[in-house]
This record gives sequence, C-alpha cells and structure tokens, in this order.
Amino acid sequence: MTITATQLREIRQEFAKLKPASITLDGNHAMTVKQAIFILASTLERMKKRGFDTQEIVEKLHEKGIEVKAQTLTKYLTGARRQREGQKA
Repeated sequence: MTITATQLREIRQEFAKLKPASITLDGNHAMTVKQAIFILASTLERMKKRGFDTQEIVEKLHEKGIEVKAQTLTKYLTGARRQREGQKA
C-alpha cells in the first residue's frame, strides 16, 4: 500500500482537530491541575478581563480545591491560549 503526500496532509489536519477522550467533562474521573486549568481557561481569561489579577484567581481556585501557584497558572493559561490559536489555524 502506498501513501501519498496528499493523504498525509489530510491525516495531519484531521488528527490536529481531534481531542483526547481523557479531557472531557463526562463522568467523574480524576484530572491533573493542568487539565483542569485548560478546561477552565476561557472562564479564567474572562475573569482577568473583568479585572481579577492572577493572584486573586489563584485564591479563588484554592477555595475550590485546585492548588496552583500564580506563575504556574500563567504558564498553563498561555499554553491553553496557544492550543486554541493552533486549533483555529
């Protein structure tokens, strides 16, 4: 069986749009802090636009049982933003 460059481009585009089953809100399974931040990223970004600073968001997450440092939160939100931008392209 031969595979053409066109087929590879199509596969690459299709795979880029896939989302892993582990990052869904179905069921009640454990997630890492990073996965939780990625899922909450759009909400957290809106909080920042409404005037919350990073430390305030960290405190709100702490109240909900999500332990993350401000620097790590910033890193994860940047990663989530890049991931969203990559999906749009």
